[in-house]
Amino acid sequence: MPKRETIRTGNPTLLNKIFLRVQQILSCIFSTIALFFITTSTATNNDDRPVSNTVKKIGKGQCGTVWALTGTNQVLKAANENKDDQLYNDYCKHARVEEALRQTSSILRRSINLPSLDTWIGSGNEDFWSKHRTEFPYPESFVQLKSSFTSGRIFPVQEAIRSALVENFAPKSIKQRKESFLSQPEHKGCLIRIYLGRRQQRPPNKTFRLRNFDMAIDEMELLQLDTVLYAETIAQTLAIIHWRAKLDANDVEFVLGNTPAQKIPHTAAELEATNRFGMENLASELHLKRGSMGIWLLDFDQCSDFPEDEQGVKQLKQAFYFNDPYYPRPCSTHPKDIVLWNTFKESYLATSACFTTSDMPQKFVDAAEAEGKKRSQGGSMFQ
Repeated sequence: MPKRETIRTGNPTLLNKIFLRVQQILSCIFSTIALFFITTSTATNNDDRPVSNTVKKIGKGQCGTVWALTGTNQVLKAANENKDDQLYNDYCKHARVEEALRQTSSILRRSINLPSLDTWIGSGNEDFWSKHRTEFPYPESFVQLKSSFTSGRIFPVQEAIRSALVENFAPKSIKQRKESFLSQPEHKGCLIRIYLGRRQQRPPNKTFRLRNFDMAIDEMELLQLDTVLYAETIAQTLAIIHWRAKLDANDVEFVLGNTPAQKIPHTAAELEATNRFGMENLASELHLKRGSMGIWLLDFDQCSDFPEDEQGVKQLKQAFYFNDPYYPRPCSTHPKDIVLWNTFKESYLATSACFTTSDMPQKFVDAAEAEGKKRSQGGSMFQ
């Protein structure tokens, strides 16, 4: 347990007890990696689900704007201005990753979640728009004239988690009005970006927000989260995207979100390799772990095919460093980061070997390490 400076005002013993309790809540929930895959089942007991008769805007990225559809577990992602082709690439590459995961042994992808992909919707889809046209808060043409698609929704973390994040990381001024802060709609849609490649002290004067909360590796360590398990899961997923889906994984995201209870859909080969008693034991094990937090994979609009040659190695390396720092960095000299990178590397190479006998996975790792060394020596801000 890391040491904390005792606060001189109030009751130090009580404050330390509160801090320990917050840590226990976060460590318990976050460290229980979801054993679920693609989900479309109904999620319950979340305070950020649509309750009115209108569609709710829950996010906007570089490619599209995301709307929660009333009374469902689905979202509609509509293209931003002049981003129709990019959104269609998102749709197509999402389908490839979903297919790749379904074809992969559950042992390798049991800890990653992917929103289920549904229907591509254009402005001429009268069946869809006749049902939903009046639900959008903007003039119907605002959304209806845009390319869009529907998929499963990643529900945000629960209120207890948001409260604990405020207690640990928010400025004092926000902690003093925590209940009011947490009640604001913009702070309810909290997904947590897993930045295994960044160490930072959160500046006290930096704008604090819970939507798309960036959690650095030192903050995970403070909360005693299982960063090794996170690294293994993300490494396995990256290997599947590279060598099963055959995509460069450029600009994909890994976030923590709420995971509804859902059994893992096994491959036919796995079902035939066991018997009904083995399956019953596995189902019983999963039932005890329902409702946990999980790592989600999303956003494929920048993903591309890559050639299996030296140019392809360069492309994979560039995508690795172009992404937000979800991956451990090979350039770090911090002892814990070195262990984390070695864990990531070993997991990535072992998983890659299930899909290819080429030396490209090793060449990619070597290129990432060489680039990391160069960036470290140059003091790059993108380490």
